[in-house]
Order: sequence, then structure tokens, then C-alpha cells
Amino acid sequence: MKVIQRTGVRAKDRDLALKWIKRCLREITRKDYELPVDYGEARNDLVVTVKRAGHRSSACAKGITIDISAYTKGTSVLLEYPAFAQDPVIGSRDAITPELVLAGTIAHEISHFVQYRYGPDTRWLKKRYRKPHGEGFRDIYRILRSKVVNPHLKDV
Repeated sequence: MKVIQRTGVRAKDRDLALKWIKRCLREITRKDYELPVDYGEARNDLVVTVKRAGHRSSACAKGITIDISAYTKGTSVLLEYPAFAQDPVIGSRDAITPELVLAGTIAHEISHFVQYRYGPDTRWLKKRYRKPHGEGFRDIYRILRSKVVNPHLKDV
């Protein structure tokens, strides 16, 4: 994994983001999900940029960019797109810790990375990976939210 740390990002904030990125990758690369890579390969494929610019996080087939501004400001609301904001698993959440807001954002972006990087070569994603927030993305995101992020919401 190549990590790019932009100006203004503290090492402990970068490390927290990397912890959640690794948790998401470890989960989604389990054999049950039939991705064409294992955890080590997925880590090597991923380029992570951690920034603190007050903009959006993003993802593509090469990697993800995580903006930690919401985390450093203490944001306690995880906002999702209107199309699935009301979903009980992948929807928006409020009154959660800033770390879990960051974790949810990371799960969202890792889902896009997996969707675009491995979707064309994954049996259950081949026909539905193209749409940015379509079925393929939602399936991946549902796995990551239900297995990695949401179990921690019960502690809040």
C-alpha cells in the first residue's frame, strides 16, 4: 500500500485512517466474497491519500483519497447519498463518534475501489459494477458496513 500524507495531517490521524482501511480490506478479501485477490495483493494495489482540505473523499480503481477534516472537527453525523440514506444497514447515522464517521467514509470509499478495481473480474459483480452507487457498490458497502463499521455503532 502506498500512502501519501498531505500537509496538515497528523501521523496519529493518518494511522487511524489506515487502521480502518486495513480492516475493510481484510474483510472484503475473505474467500467468502470471491474477489480475484487476497489481502496482500489488495493492499499492494491500493494507493491511499490522506488529506485535510475540507473537501470530499473519493475513490477510483487506483486508490482512495480520504479527507479527515470531518474527523478532526469532531463531526458526529455520517451522511449518505439520498438514494440509500434511509437504508437500515448502509444509510446515514447520527449521534456517533467522529471515529465511526471516519470509518463509514472509509468503508464507502473502499467499496468504490473494490467495485472499480475488481468488479470486472468478480463473478457476482461483473454485470453490476459500473454504476457509481448502483447494486454492485451497495452490495460491497453493505458487507463492509455490516461486518466492519456497524458492530461498533452498538457501543455508542
